[in-house]
Amino acid sequence: MKKLPSDLTIRQLTSADAEAFQKLRREVTADNPVPMGLTLEEELSRTLEGFRDQLSYPFPNAVFGAFVSGSLAGTAAVAWPSKFPSSRHKTNLWGVFVTPTHRGTGLGRALVSRAISHAFENGVRRINLQVFTPNTEAISLYDSLGFQLFGKEPEAVYINGEYHDGAHMSLLRQENTYCAAQ
Repeated sequence: MKKLPSDLTIRQLTSADAEAFQKLRREVTADNPVPMGLTLEEELSRTLEGFRDQLSYPFPNAVFGAFVSGSLAGTAAVAWPSKFPSSRHKTNLWGVFVTPTHRGTGLGRALVSRAISHAFENGVRRINLQVFTPNTEAISLYDSLGFQLFGKEPEAVYINGEYHDGAHMSLLRQENTYCAAQ
């Protein structure tokens, strides 16, 4: 594995980052649409205003971006599925992707760790995610951070003439055991 870039900065994205977010998503989708869960044509149909809205979801929802030499190179996000107290104990990890030129550097791990820490700091007990298969790198990362597989959705997405399953994974917060530096 290559090492993290020395000029790495991770911060929460805002609506002002919408163009960089859109550009990165398009680059990653063009490289391989399966992990993104939509085709390049579907990604290209998304408007800049839609990305601004997505990056403006109310706190504690957050999208974190990794910047290398000032350019957005990866993201990871957490979104609460409901505003009601009965569901505030859980959140969804989504939007985890890294530009092809920075894969294998630990950037994805750093981003996911930041998103996990944010979720736990905001009272979450459980973090859920769905990863489209095959995506062995992502599943290995999630396994190494303590996520456990709890089910599969057959034919979760249909991309370029092929069905792909969705693996559902979950991380339960265990007091005093999770460390973002893992």
